[in-house]
Amino acid sequence: MKRKILFIMSLFVIITTAKAQFYSARTNLVGLATGNINLELSMALNRDWTAHVPVQYNPFVLKDNRQFRNLTVMPGVRYWFQESYINNFIGMYAVASRYHFGQIWDDKRYDGDAFGVGISYGKSYQLSTRWNFEWELGAGLVWSEFEKYKCKKCGQKLGKEQGIYFVPTRLAANIVYLF
Repeated sequence: MKRKILFIMSLFVIITTAKAQFYSARTNLVGLATGNINLELSMALNRDWTAHVPVQYNPFVLKDNRQFRNLTVMPGVRYWFQESYINNFIGMYAVASRYHFGQIWDDKRYDGDAFGVGISYGKSYQLSTRWNFEWELGAGLVWSEFEKYKCKKCGQKLGKEQGIYFVPTRLAANIVYLF
């Protein structure tokens, strides 16, 4: 019985005094500014690698029927040059997205799916023991199949297209909570 109590007390002291973070939750401020509700959860796999699952969702139709509605998931890993959640990193990830957008850069409406892979580079800045700020830029190859319509409100279909595109896939300014 005494050994169990000593073990539990030791475990409690180790857990409450440990400084290393093993998990994080973050939100992308750039995404929020464009109407994307987003959350990314991550976990340290070891000292140099972390696994991430970001999800973003935009259900909004803006004034003049402008929209960039999407549901996008980009699971991946990051290699940290110094240590998990500290300093520079390179990320590798997959992309899966269902999108519907219109009148963003032309008067047409697009409805489709996209799948691909990407690579990114970023840096994390420690703000306090539990909070970080990080930025990230990335690009990738994405296969997309979509239907194109003449305008947003009318339904005249112009055709169906598909192809592989090299596109920017990450632009992030994240606020990160470590736990």
